[in-house]
Amino acid sequence: MASGAQIMEPPTKLANKVRRGSPIDPKKAIAKADAVIADVAKQFEDSLKDEFVELDRLLVIYKETKSAEDLDALFRRIHNLRGQGTTLGYPLISRIGSSFCRYMIERDQTQPVRPSIIEQHLAALRCVYQQRIENTGDAVSQQVATALEHVVTQELQS
Repeated sequence: MASGAQIMEPPTKLANKVRRGSPIDPKKAIAKADAVIADVAKQFEDSLKDEFVELDRLLVIYKETKSAEDLDALFRRIHNLRGQGTTLGYPLISRIGSSFCRYMIERDQTQPVRPSIIEQHLAALRCVYQQRIENTGDAVSQQVATALEHVVTQELQS
């Protein structure tokens, strides 16, 4: 054999690596996934009561300290709720949480945070939870979410 030449092995066929057996029933797989999501949604709903206790605690601490660290802890909790809301049946939690997160991310960092804006968002989030407003909610729910978004837009423009 000439120097520098290599013997190349043919690639293993992908079909040889695929496990054979009973095919997956898509209906059963979807039903199983739906059951898992329903269970996670129930756990999410059950955890919200404790979540609001913690959010209230963090707000009280932030009002006392005005610490960026305490504000960040509050932001992270609401950010997590925002991320889970729609998937787990509460898109209004995601929408209201997104409004709050927008305020926190886009605001002029040299200006103090207005606690009233935090309180308004927390009150709306709590209302969605207490009234179990699933999906996009009714007209009043939509008006509240729109009003919060407007408040944030006005604050960011000032």
